[in-house]
Amino acid sequence: MDNTLNAFLRGLIEAVTEFIPVSSTGHLFLFSSYFPFSNLSVDLASFEDLFDIFIQTGAILSVLVLYWDRFYTNASSAVQFLLGKDESEEGYQFYLQLCIGITPILILGFLAKGFLDTIKARPDLILILGSSWLVGGLVMVFVEKQKLDESTSLDIGVRESILIGIFQCFALIPGVSRSAATIITARILGVSKKDSAEYSFFLAVPVLTIAGLYKLYKHRAILNSETIVLLLFGSFVSFIICYFIIRLFMSFLRRRSFLSFGIYRILLGTVVLVTYFRG
Repeated sequence: MDNTLNAFLRGLIEAVTEFIPVSSTGHLFLFSSYFPFSNLSVDLASFEDLFDIFIQTGAILSVLVLYWDRFYTNASSAVQFLLGKDESEEGYQFYLQLCIGITPILILGFLAKGFLDTIKARPDLILILGSSWLVGGLVMVFVEKQKLDESTSLDIGVRESILIGIFQCFALIPGVSRSAATIITARILGVSKKDSAEYSFFLAVPVLTIAGLYKLYKHRAILNSETIVLLLFGSFVSFIICYFIIRLFMSFLRRRSFLSFGIYRILLGTVVLVTYFRG
């Protein structure tokens, strides 16, 4: 496959799957196991490792554009509160909850970075992906079948941020999905569909930014005109498409639940596992 087409398709996959609870990394790993990049003047394994993480920056940018007013307003409010010029803690609490929510996965990710850096090369990667999709789908279906009352939705506070942050760590396992881990935990705690999804979006910004910068630094030796163009192109595709996917996703949640995503995960996990065991 032509590398430009490959980058486009990966950008598309990233955009469609990053913020819905199905695991963008799992989908990208599955795609790249069948359609790797080829004929590059750099180490292909290193570029594969960098590309699938770096293009998440496009998805991050789409969140910042769509929710710019909230990020900016809360930042301004937080500064005013810290300077003692405003008694409202809303902006301060917004960023405090984000800091709390990202801390567990950053700590665990740092401690396990040696394992995480090599997980894509594991011979049982497909087994891990299939199992994660299947188990995560079953959990999601179970949670959504509880018919949580949206009218009594719980606000996300410090306690909720801690618990969501802890369970977000499961997303370090390929196929689990960062958004699924955060959304399912929030839903179990009694948070509404809208607030669960948006908090997951907001947590993604610092987490994915740090992950992308880490991979960029780690593989800085392979950056050249050829690889940079592919990275930027994939990120651009991800940004443009993800902008519309987020809007569609939020519109979908006003009418439906996360149940369909759980069913999709179960079906995908089953197909992947059957294929794996059939050799």
